[in-house]
Amino acid sequence: MNNEVEATIAEETKSVTRYSACLLFSANALARAITAIGDDEFGRFGLSYSHAYLLCEVVDQPGVTPSELSETLYLTPSTITRLVEKLEQKHLLRRESEGKKTLIYATLDGEALRPAIAEAWQRVGARYSQAIGEENVCQFTQQVFRAAQSLEAI
Repeated sequence: MNNEVEATIAEETKSVTRYSACLLFSANALARAITAIGDDEFGRFGLSYSHAYLLCEVVDQPGVTPSELSETLYLTPSTITRLVEKLEQKHLLRRESEGKKTLIYATLDGEALRPAIAEAWQRVGARYSQAIGEENVCQFTQQVFRAAQSLEAI
């Protein structure tokens, strides 16, 4: 074998582990890779991708409740509370009480971030497309989400 072929085989062997056939292992590896892209893009303006999703929902649905956010974003109520508190500290959201209900609104600063968030989503999508192929992104995303929904039913 020549050195080029040996180098290719070594690279392929390095990238595959004995756990790569395990869905749990592979899904977590994928999640870490995707999260790194999101952290890079949204970190530019001091948010995580979870904060960005939540902020977009609040901008698009003023007066949304924490339970509605929990259902829409597939996050636990305690996670929603933590995210909202962090965005309140950054003066991007505010909570109002209406009887026993808590309603969440974006501040002017929060609303002003919406275009930057949209641009970050575009960059994230472009990076996914470049890495796995534009034609594969939508199909793959749908398959992953359907699998997640199916597993939640168990």
